[in-house]
Amino acid sequence: MHIPSDMLAGSICPVSAAVAAAGVAVSVFVLGKSKKALPSASKFALVSAAVFGIQMLNYPIWNGISGHLIGGVFAAAVLGTPAAVLSLALVLLLQTLLFADGGILMLGANIVNMSLLGAGAGGLIREYLLNKSFGSAKATGIAAFCSVELAVFALAAELLASGKGSLSAFAALIGVHTVLAVLEGFATVLLVSSASERSGRPASNKSFFALGTIIFASLMLAPFASAFPDAFEWTMGNFSMLPDAPNFVNAPFADYTVSAISHELASALAAGCIGVAATAVLAYAVFSAFRLLGKSEAGA
Repeated sequence: MHIPSDMLAGSICPVSAAVAAAGVAVSVFVLGKSKKALPSASKFALVSAAVFGIQMLNYPIWNGISGHLIGGVFAAAVLGTPAAVLSLALVLLLQTLLFADGGILMLGANIVNMSLLGAGAGGLIREYLLNKSFGSAKATGIAAFCSVELAVFALAAELLASGKGSLSAFAALIGVHTVLAVLEGFATVLLVSSASERSGRPASNKSFFALGTIIFASLMLAPFASAFPDAFEWTMGNFSMLPDAPNFVNAPFADYTVSAISHELASALAAGCIGVAATAVLAYAVFSAFRLLGKSEAGA
């Protein structure tokens, strides 16, 4: 679902960038004012790295189409919604700058779709359903399904605002992603249950072990990810709407490969390790700084 370069045009790029920046800023503000216990910097780093890992795993669907998880509701369930928004934003930033996954001018729209809506709105829907006495698994699955649907409807609106697309293209885009939304729901329930107690509250030791397992499994499976275009690329290509412009020419590991390694599987594994490590380090540094700033303000 990462929007490539030149896919959007006109005012939608600066507007989406402003909305993304404002949305992440509001999430950070809410996180700082929250009376709930903040997740540790280590947990924030592990969840961010896990989200990066699962987003690498494109799986085949049918007819030469692949899909991958967003992981927004998973992050919201483990970290809380405001922290999940920040986590997804950092993941998307590194995917663009290091791996040319999504156009750099499209970063704002990608953050709106997958961070603010995928993690933010998805997390809020989960919290609402839990407050309405839905079971944890049911609330998580429904929220994860909705997170994908919201993201793809936003994507369709962004394309429409750019003067691109047609009703048939939008119908195909939404139809294919509805299948992905169902799979996101089931997968998120499994991921959250693996990192949480039966009560739904994360347990630190179990959660850390589960997150490490998810990261390790993602790295081992990444070299075998489907090479089929994802649902968004397939739909845009099928309607001759996919641009030819490169995403970010200065990305050192474009297409999740390391040029110094000739073996394809080894190159993909190395790129995955670099991405997971970079995500964990950046997330740890950002959240540590956030916690220190919060403590200094509280003591002032």
